[in-house]
Parts: sequence; C-alpha cells; structure tokens
Amino acid sequence: MQKINFNDLYGLTQAVIEERKTNTRRFELDADSEYIARHYNPIYQPQHCYYRDSRGMCQLINSNTRKLFIPRYKIGEVMAVAQRYSSIAAGHPDVDTFLLQVAKAHKISIESVQELAGWNNKMFTKAELMPHQIRITGIRCELLRDISDACCLKEGIRYVPKINKFYFEDVCREESFYFDNHREAFASLIDRVSGKGTWGSNPWVVVYEFELVK
Repeated sequence: MQKINFNDLYGLTQAVIEERKTNTRRFELDADSEYIARHYNPIYQPQHCYYRDSRGMCQLINSNTRKLFIPRYKIGEVMAVAQRYSSIAAGHPDVDTFLLQVAKAHKISIESVQELAGWNNKMFTKAELMPHQIRITGIRCELLRDISDACCLKEGIRYVPKINKFYFEDVCREESFYFDNHREAFASLIDRVSGKGTWGSNPWVVVYEFELVK
C-alpha cells in the first residue's frame, strides 16, 4: 500500500480524516507522444478529449500540445493517509501500544521512536502504521478553474451560514479570514498549497474523488 499526502498547514489532512474533504486536484502530466499516436482519434470533439482506457485510467489528450494525462492512482485503489508519528501519537487512544508498533516496524527500541525522521516528517513514515485510509472512487480531468461550487467544499473549503462566508484553515494565522464565495476561497487555498499564480494560470488537473474507509 502506498501513502497519499495532504497539506497539514492548511488543515487538509484533518479535513480528510473528518470526511470534509473528498476531492483532491493533482497536476499530473506526461508527454508520451508514442502513446498518443497509438490511441488518438482525430474525430474526437472537442479538441481536448477525455476517456477511460482499458486499465480503468483516465486519459486526457490535447491534440495541439500532444500531451497526455496519466493519473498515478486507479479507481478502487486504497491508500494510507500520510501523517507524522507525533500527530498520530497525540490523538491515539493507546499511545504506548502505538509507539511499540512503530518501534517493531522500524526495528528499534521504543525509547528511540521519537528520534525517527518520521516522528516529525510524514514523508518518512510507514504506510502500514497510518490509522486512516482512503479509496479512490472516481477520476476525471478538467481545467482548474472549471471547479464547481460543490467541489470547492469537497476540497476542504468551509462554510459559515451565520455570516454567509467561506474559509479554510491556516495554522500560521491566529484569526480566520473569510471569503464571499466558494471560488474565492478555493483560489486562495490552491495558490497557497501549489504556489502563487496557480489559479490564474488555470492548468489542467486530474481530479480524484475518494472516500474514507478507515
């Protein structure tokens, strides 16, 4: 089993765990001209054609740039939600048992667990020790700015009915900041997560729909 990473700084990992985030948009592009030459059908309209091939994978071809999107995940695939060992331990109902599991998995003493790189960096944790998993339920390709209001909420944007405003978590800010609509909030979020100007550049993305299974 592989891990999938969500941004902690803007509360996206927690949003997945709380089942508030059930979509993720990823930038996955592979310029495979030979594959396109074998599969591209010029009668497809519009210019950007989208289909699922026999592998159950979503393909998006731009006939001008000759670029092909190949998602790294498959429908039905189950992945562990990456977390730091320290974060898991902080909310674990039986911390000693968890620390023992980590120690055994890394073949170290329990006293050395907090010295592991994975204690504060989830890139170095083991998938089998992650307490939460998701299953991919749908895949599609679209331009980033084609996101719907409903999908903005599925990306972890939160709505406050009392003031009719939208926001997302930011652990670096002491106070929440609010937006007038779904898209303003998501545009700000994606620029923080993926780099300033991402929303404005409107790239193609692979959209994964998923559900929490554990």
